[in-house]
Amino acid sequence: MPVCRVLVVTNLWPFPGDPGYGSFVKAQMESLRPQGVEYDLLFINGRESHWNYLRSVRVPVVVSFLGDDVLGKFDRRGRTTFYGWLLEGSSYMLARLVQSVIVKSNEMKQRLRLESAHVIPNGVDLNLFRPMDCAEARRALGLDPAKKFVLFAYNRAELRKRYDLVESAVARAREQVPELEILHVYRVPQEQMPLYINAADLMVMASTIEGSPNVVKEALACNLPVVTVDVGDAAELIERTKGHHLVPPEVGSIAASIVEVCRRGTRARSRDRMAHFSIESVAERVREVYQGALQVV
Repeated sequence: MPVCRVLVVTNLWPFPGDPGYGSFVKAQMESLRPQGVEYDLLFINGRESHWNYLRSVRVPVVVSFLGDDVLGKFDRRGRTTFYGWLLEGSSYMLARLVQSVIVKSNEMKQRLRLESAHVIPNGVDLNLFRPMDCAEARRALGLDPAKKFVLFAYNRAELRKRYDLVESAVARAREQVPELEILHVYRVPQEQMPLYINAADLMVMASTIEGSPNVVKEALACNLPVVTVDVGDAAELIERTKGHHLVPPEVGSIAASIVEVCRRGTRARSRDRMAHFSIESVAERVREVYQGALQVV
């Protein structure tokens, strides 16, 4: 008999049009099965139509917030949009109407001003995301072995991911590292992501808003050097680990760190610190939250 059965109501789930969309949510739920948690899925494809949200109203027992639903959405000038303001307000109210709340970082917990919120970042499948030979990964993907690649694993059109800042920093770094290129990865199935991570020389995170960025954790699990701004829990993830760089959101600083990583030419040693974020460890913590929610219903 399962410990409990939950209804997963989400607008993030892989579908034929984008097999990588919300793959971390699916991985999180699948990791709960060995913990005795069974689930039914109600996927609300909001990208297909916003009316799908109104057609799929449910009252959840446990709400997991991911990032900008609590921290807000911003325009190009860094100002909160009207939609972002509504999203923050509705999240604040919803958090006080349900049995349990999960957030991805302490920053989100502080923004919600909800002491009972559980801080549980998404887990990483350490069997899938593991160090591989860079040359072999590049051969599998057909990438030039002579290039230096900066991984950018997001939608370039999503403003908060700051592709413009990454692009400008790479352009400046290219003055000293001519073979430098951006390896843009988007809408790729999760099973292929380890190849791209291991084929890169480093990744850059320049977002304005994040909860607990999954790609950063996946990169750390693969020992890929990370250059990141202080966003979400990125600083906590890379602290006390050599080979990574925490930088201000400024072109020159990011470019200088990119050049340093490329010239050093070695991998980081961060995989051992990812045991706490293993998908099995996180699944156990999530299962405890579900069981606690059932006890107060």
